[in-house]
Amino acid sequence: MSTQWQIQQRINFLQKELDSLEHYLPDTYQFLMAEMDNQQRELVASKIQDFYQELNNEHQNQNPPAGNPT
Repeated sequence: MSTQWQIQQRINFLQKELDSLEHYLPDTYQFLMAEMDNQQRELVASKIQDFYQELNNEHQNQNPPAGNPT
């Protein structure tokens, strides 16, 4: 299971909880919003890390190591 998929599942769960907030107190809303923010940040960080890794892999594939041609 990918990290991004797991984070997205947590975000989906938190969104469902936020959608049913009529039963919660304001402190609970603040807690859920803070957790949603943390999960969104984690997801973006993971996507950025994957993007940089892909760029690095592409760069390595385009520039093979210079070695002795013998």
